[in-house]
Amino acid sequence: MRIALIGGGVEPIPPTGYGGTERFIADLQTALRAAGHEAIVVNQVRHRRMRDEYPFAWQLPGLLRAERFDVVHANSPVVANRLAWVGTPYVYTSHSRHWYYRERWSHRWGYWLERRAVRRAAAPVALTEPLARTMQGAVGTTRRPISVIPFGTDFERFRPEWGRRTGTVALGVGVVAPFKRWEVAAAALRGTGLRFVLVGPVPDAAYADLVRTSGDSVEIVGEVSSEELARRYSESDLLIHPSRVELLSGVVVQALASGLPVLGGPAVDGAVENGRNGWVVPDGTPGPFAEGLRQRALSLVASPELRRRMGEDARASAEARYAWPRIVEQYVAVYAAVAGARTS
Repeated sequence: MRIALIGGGVEPIPPTGYGGTERFIADLQTALRAAGHEAIVVNQVRHRRMRDEYPFAWQLPGLLRAERFDVVHANSPVVANRLAWVGTPYVYTSHSRHWYYRERWSHRWGYWLERRAVRRAAAPVALTEPLARTMQGAVGTTRRPISVIPFGTDFERFRPEWGRRTGTVALGVGVVAPFKRWEVAAAALRGTGLRFVLVGPVPDAAYADLVRTSGDSVEIVGEVSSEELARRYSESDLLIHPSRVELLSGVVVQALASGLPVLGGPAVDGAVENGRNGWVVPDGTPGPFAEGLRQRALSLVASPELRRRMGEDARASAEARYAWPRIVEQYVAVYAAVAGARTS
């Protein structure tokens, strides 16, 4: 089968830095090829601005005319709606937090585009069961039932280095921006003896300063190479992920594969099983949420045996759910259904 994986026209594929959707597309292409399928990426990057998605989407039908494919897989709503406009059937995986987070007009516009993209897709895909229920409730009838297929991850790249772990490092990974609520994580870890190491782009220096002053041992590393990121996962002792809004974080999946217990709020629900590979802490006001994270972190600090057991369970649970061969098998079934309908 030959699959055209469509980018968003904003970031390169694979990404040169932090790009969750772009990383997903690149890794899916690799996994599809490993399974014997032809997978091409269609993407054109101009100035790496969000609005560049619109001219790319406008040109996309012409780009696709130059390609041979059995099925098209879109991953952004502007692209998906352009495909619908010209009558090209597409599989659509939604990566947008706008299903849950709509504070500005641009978020509401994105939400409108997402609903339209899902409604018009030949086969819509959600990353988690809770997201599938949210999408169904917002969209109503879809052409095919919404499939639930999560991210995959590379278990050779992300793996634990048990001998390098000291019981003193809590890792955070992601853009250093207020919607991630890193200041809550920093406050939660104050006085635990854990050093909070935060890896990711720093677009807001003032917010980064707030995060540093919210804790008593905070190191903001900035953006790192993929090799350095894998090393940070392998040598840390837990991942803390305080984000309020997340569909399925690739960071969480990578941490589980690396044998890290994960602490977070409802955003990690579905990936984290309470007491087995981490904890989902009830998320109300920041104070009680931070205290809940703190208590779970202290339990891990106090027990090397608990850290090791939960780390091993984290990796085992990730292998059962997020290994790329399993993800590819599910996507190929969806592709086959759409390609069959397209040629019948």
